Amino acid sequence: MIKKFFRWSRIIFALLILIAFLCRSALNPASFTEQVRVYSRPLEFDYFSWMVGAMWNKVEQFSLGAERYISPDDGSQFLLDYLDLVEQIFRLENEFRNIYGDPNVEDPESVAADVKVQLEEKRAHRQEMAPLVEELLQRQINASLADLGLTRGGQSVPPVLYQSIHNSYTLIISPRDEIRTTLNIALIPDLTLEEVIALEENIEENFDVSALVTGIGGMGMYPSMVVETTSLHWLIFVVSHEWTHNYLTLRPLGMHYSASPTLTSINETVADLSGYAVRDAVLERFYPEHVRVSAAEEIAKNTAEKEFLDAFIEMSKPHFFNFGHEMHKTRVVVDRMLADGEIEEAEAYMEERRQFFWENGYRIRKLNQAYFAFHGSYAASPGGAVSASGNTLGDNMRSLQEAMPSYASFMKKVAWMWRVDQFEQAFKEYLNK
Repeated sequence: MIKKFFRWSRIIFALLILIAFLCRSALNPASFTEQVRVYSRPLEFDYFSWMVGAMWNKVEQFSLGAERYISPDDGSQFLLDYLDLVEQIFRLENEFRNIYGDPNVEDPESVAADVKVQLEEKRAHRQEMAPLVEELLQRQINASLADLGLTRGGQSVPPVLYQSIHNSYTLIISPRDEIRTTLNIALIPDLTLEEVIALEENIEENFDVSALVTGIGGMGMYPSMVVETTSLHWLIFVVSHEWTHNYLTLRPLGMHYSASPTLTSINETVADLSGYAVRDAVLERFYPEHVRVSAAEEIAKNTAEKEFLDAFIEMSKPHFFNFGHEMHKTRVVVDRMLADGEIEEAEAYMEERRQFFWENGYRIRKLNQAYFAFHGSYAASPGGAVSASGNTLGDNMRSLQEAMPSYASFMKKVAWMWRVDQFEQAFKEYLNK
């Protein structure tokens, strides 16, 4: 009797295991994200390992405190020297690629030998300089945030922390029948064009979606990841933009970043506007010779006033290509076509416009729904989201910022808003005065 009981128990247990397996297979198919990751997983970026390594580097740098022994002027010059070094590296890398890509070079290895040696030396020098440059810029941005009134006791919360990387990519996926980000997956640096195209084609063909792999300036992790650049203005802007995300993450607006596409766009637009404001403050205090003045100020200061006026008039002529205007027009037409169900026609139109941009000097590799889904999140930029009234979200946010008494008052107000209707009410309250 006992033997029979155990025999049947084993049979029932085996049947339960089989049923559980079959039910799981039938009722829990892989999610869309996991299906996409079948193709993207080998190329995905490891957030955790990078953040642990970056935070450890920051702890080491803080313990040394080398930036505290450098004067503000020397610190600014050190950073400018670093950017000059990065530019030299970029040029050598380009020269190296050209040697290996030139069919007329029979022995590229020997021809490129000297360039390779120079590259190795300058990369080693860059690696030595980078930690101190990061500490110096972090200190400059923190000081400027204090000037702007957004610190506590002179310290930003959270502290400004970033680490540079060579480049960074992300995979954007949007439906074909509307412009909306359904997936945003960070990818490893240094992808080849062949890998990029293969990934996009695999996803588009298998899931009937719009896909785009695009380079990004940084990621709002902590410490922030920022792509190397030779531009002082761009570097300060990106570090400030990413810090703003860290700031908002501790407050309702950032906590609701993914609650809706509109709130995502609002977060990115606020980060953009904040990035510009902090950048300008840093330049004014630490790099006054690099402050960009308005065209009117430039004309007033310059003795050759007529040359500047002539240049201004020339830029105002009809043949002058206005990228922002043309991209905005493209977005409006695409939105209308997709709303009318004209998907293939909209895609053909976007390719036609891509070629138009290319002919006018804007090297856009791929213009599709995913392109607008990505750039539309940054409503302060061309191609941004458009309201029913025809005003961009960026227009309204800029106007709101200008209507507030200060940068700090703007940030403190928007950071504690988390619903779209709260922003709509703020627009009515401040913009209709």
